[in-house]
Amino acid sequence: MRSFCVSVLPLLALSLVACGSAPDTSADTTEDLKGPGKLATDQRVPELNGDPTIVHTSKIDMASAIANAQSKGPIIEAKFEIGDDKNLSLSLYPVKDIALDSERNVFQEVSYNPTQLHSKQNLDTFTDQEHLTRSSRDLTLIQLSSKTLADAALDWSWQGSVYWAIPTIRKGRAGYGVYVLDCNDTTRWHFVDGEGASFRTSQHPQDLGEGPGADATDSRSPELGNDLGILAQSKITMSQALAQLEPKHGPAIEAKFEIGDDKKLSLSIYPTGKGIGVDAERNTFFEAAGDPTQASFNPDVSEFKVPDAEHLTRSARDLTLVQTASLTLREAVSAAQKMVPGGIVYWAIPTIRNVRSGYGVYVYGADKKSHYFFVS
Repeated sequence: MRSFCVSVLPLLALSLVACGSAPDTSADTTEDLKGPGKLATDQRVPELNGDPTIVHTSKIDMASAIANAQSKGPIIEAKFEIGDDKNLSLSLYPVKDIALDSERNVFQEVSYNPTQLHSKQNLDTFTDQEHLTRSSRDLTLIQLSSKTLADAALDWSWQGSVYWAIPTIRKGRAGYGVYVLDCNDTTRWHFVDGEGASFRTSQHPQDLGEGPGADATDSRSPELGNDLGILAQSKITMSQALAQLEPKHGPAIEAKFEIGDDKKLSLSIYPTGKGIGVDAERNTFFEAAGDPTQASFNPDVSEFKVPDAEHLTRSARDLTLVQTASLTLREAVSAAQKMVPGGIVYWAIPTIRNVRSGYGVYVYGADKKSHYFFVS
């Protein structure tokens, strides 16, 4: 743990926040909620021992705290909570770069006592599975939003004291869940839509050429060498493999042919153990990899766990994108397959394009060329 001292500027004590005019129309004002309710896609709630009025003791408001913490990196989550010392704590979660995908990013937490003017701040870097998967989900949802966390907090600061702002999903949309203590000390919960794109391409996905080009939002690409003709050795298609494995191991969030460590063709399917409806933090992630050139496909199944941060954060990102894509991986594979009759789908992963979640699908065509489709 690293710690350092910083002044908490008393720009606006939470206890002095006044009610004002309503937010812009982009915020969700259709429901009077005290929490996300049945539409929640995660299980997190504020941890203030049942008394959110304690946030009135803070010397700094949420919006100012987020602005101050930006020097550590873009903030993907912010919340008041009760710390291990039983005192009020303010936690903010910076990342290395908001544009980087999860597996190449760095996730941290800045925490301090906001009731003190000169409070020592602690800075921790996450290496545990719970926080890595949660942070990967947070980052991915922000990447699917045109609004920032700071925007979401400001949207509802007119109503009172914002004390919790985290990325979340509602009705398939990426956005933010914001808790506010209004001027009557009543808790309100609001969903702020991230205002990401909503276009769909699944009916007629466009052939984008050999790859995603400049619009790629992650660094991954197929690992099959220069001779895609090796795909003809497979005795099972990607669609068939998904149909075989999903009933037993759970819905898949990624699938790809690649060259294994033994230099032979391999097919990997990535199922989720607890289904698509469970958030990344509470889910389990697996890889089912095997030889597709045999008469029957019998892959070995292994679970991703720490210290394998690369696959955990990648899988958490994949799952979050699937949850906001409005179609399954198998449906995306089928849509791309129809665009290249006689072709072989060999790579299908969730991805982001133009602030929209979907799937990047590669198909090797009868013309001996690779064709890339973004299916949303």
